[in-house]
Amino acid sequence: MTIYVEKPALNVKEKLKEVDKPSGVAGEALLRADTTRQQQEILGIGRRNIVMNGGFDIWQRGNSVTEPSNSYTNFTADRWSAYFAGTYTQQQTTLPNGDYVNYFRGVLGTTSANRININHFIENGNSIMSGKYVTVSFWLACDRPGSEVNVKLQTTSGTNFSSYTQIANKYIKTEQDWKKYEITFHCLDDKGNIWSRPHGLLEIDGSDAQWPNGSTFEIAQVQIEIGRVATPFEHRSYGEELALCQRYYLDLSAHQSGQSFEKLGMFQGANNTSNGFSYTQFPVTMRTAPSLVVSSTASDYGIYQGVDIACTSVPTLNTNSTKNNGVCVLAASGLVAKGSGIFQENSNSGALLAFSAEL
Repeated sequence: MTIYVEKPALNVKEKLKEVDKPSGVAGEALLRADTTRQQQEILGIGRRNIVMNGGFDIWQRGNSVTEPSNSYTNFTADRWSAYFAGTYTQQQTTLPNGDYVNYFRGVLGTTSANRININHFIENGNSIMSGKYVTVSFWLACDRPGSEVNVKLQTTSGTNFSSYTQIANKYIKTEQDWKKYEITFHCLDDKGNIWSRPHGLLEIDGSDAQWPNGSTFEIAQVQIEIGRVATPFEHRSYGEELALCQRYYLDLSAHQSGQSFEKLGMFQGANNTSNGFSYTQFPVTMRTAPSLVVSSTASDYGIYQGVDIACTSVPTLNTNSTKNNGVCVLAASGLVAKGSGIFQENSNSGALLAFSAEL
């Protein structure tokens, strides 16, 4: 025989109020918290670092990138862009605190106009930081000690940083050896109001004349957190960090010298011998329906249907692609009608196939 016993639902907040001990200010705040994030902030647990890829572990575009001109779209490590012409690479070192880390190194090119600038977009930064005290911390080293760097928090809504308002800034002096910097900002605009635009932008900007061509700029362990105290850098697993970055950019290419016939996806032929489709299920939901990033040479791509068949044009993105999946339209000559196969890089390893939903 089964006996069922019904008990009234337990109201934890009400039960805690019955405890004959003072709860204190923090306890009262915890009881008033409406969300898990608020509770984590009070207890000092959970994910602290607002910056994605602050440890410069993820470089889907390749861990050595060269750009010929100044542009806010010079993407380097995932979630970072560099507004200076030059070469950006992933390096490793042991910091003075004993951490063995990846870090960003930028070397100014010949048309850099004496400027070093690295940027990080913060999606929905308004709802996360506006009106609060936040602390920015990072390690920095360069070969031009004594140069000024302007650390800025801005609010933005434009494409490619076209519309922004500076919230707070502070100048620091660089040193040749690694040094940790900690800066606390109050996230109100210049009139004491909360942010007027949805997104945030961290800009670390060295734009004075003390940066000649060939200068090096190195930065590691960038963190932004709520509060007035810089805590130790929060290490996330590689898999977690990669998933965060793939919301904005997903690269299917090999990026390995000499790599050939790398699989990019499965292929399904249309009802003819000249085109078909390749379907990609994204590992995470992207920020918005992405655009397709490809190289400019059709022969970088091919289809395998028992034999290798070179594409006759670069892939295009089907208009039915969404935030959860992408469909590439492919064209080639001599395909098997309605036949399946493999969509692949050709032997020259120059193919690029990526989906971009960057802010």
